Amino acid sequence: MNIAYPKADFETDRAAIDGFADLLKSGFENPEGIRGTVRITIPEYRDQDFIARYDDQLLIERHDMERETDTQVSIPIGTIHRIFNEFEVLDWRDPDIIGTITFTGNLAFANHLAKSCIRPSNWTMARFRGAERRHAAKGYRELTEIEYLNRPTQRQILEVMKEARPVVITGLEPTPPCRDWTIDKLAERYGDAVVRVRSATHRQTMAEFVAELKAFQANPYDNMIEGFVKPYTEGANLPDEMWADFGPLFFDREDFIPPQLWLGAVPTHIPTSSLHRDPLTGFLLQVIGRKRLDLYSADQAELLYPMKSYNNYQPCWFKPEAPDYDIYPKARDARCISVTLNPGELIVQPAGWFHQVYAEDSPNMSVSYFWRY
Repeated sequence: MNIAYPKADFETDRAAIDGFADLLKSGFENPEGIRGTVRITIPEYRDQDFIARYDDQLLIERHDMERETDTQVSIPIGTIHRIFNEFEVLDWRDPDIIGTITFTGNLAFANHLAKSCIRPSNWTMARFRGAERRHAAKGYRELTEIEYLNRPTQRQILEVMKEARPVVITGLEPTPPCRDWTIDKLAERYGDAVVRVRSATHRQTMAEFVAELKAFQANPYDNMIEGFVKPYTEGANLPDEMWADFGPLFFDREDFIPPQLWLGAVPTHIPTSSLHRDPLTGFLLQVIGRKRLDLYSADQAELLYPMKSYNNYQPCWFKPEAPDYDIYPKARDARCISVTLNPGELIVQPAGWFHQVYAEDSPNMSVSYFWRY
């Protein structure tokens, strides 16, 4: 499944633009036969604009540039260079990345294309292969329920991580308690903290996001596009202002990469996080509302159709919430186990477990921490 690593440096900006087009082509997949066009504009080099046309393969076109396209993306040359330098760790949720790009038109096409230009590191691929072997050896595909641990010691948690099996931790007593948090309290306490950046022209403070969240609750909609149109922060970086109240409850701060905020409202039939797996062990603390996780062992990878282009996490083409077994026939044999987190509960999910997440209640808030090692 590995894709050749892209070139890191280019002699000229124009060579980098050509390299970017090649990067998109080599990482593109289209199992569902989507058809559409995306115009890529580089503001500093307008004569180098190109159109990416979705077909069985991605076609790069540089003729008839005046025609209408479904989607328009403007990306500066500095961000293109950064993509090549950081493809293994690039996170589109990073304000310094997404905050430089503008999008108009069909945003689902832009989201699809964004996933084509990232690549996994050798370390990440090795982690997933190791998890697949370990889960197969332990028979985790046959698990039918998740174990609960009440106020475990850190040593017990390390043992669970070594066994590579998920557990739910209960009896936690964070300060303030999770039961005391509401979206109004978040807006009051962190109103000026930036919690979401969607593009160069769209960033929101906590107060603004809570206002949008309330508007959605008054007039809900189902037409959601991951990364763009969803009243949910989708794993944005936890603002520094929130660390004091939502730092990790186990181990030291330095043992985790920067935590992520999952806050918003999503209908119960739409995943807050689509099916994917992470190369690091995750700790997910539920704060407001309930959240359901559907988990699949790592040794079921071939049944879930994971994408070939990924880096920090690997999404799947197969969508359990709307299964299409004509396109993804192997998924009929996939087996999952489900668990619901209540406020104040935390799930430890070792690296490699595929999972999809749903908000059982809205509004909903979780904070996740990924073990650095």
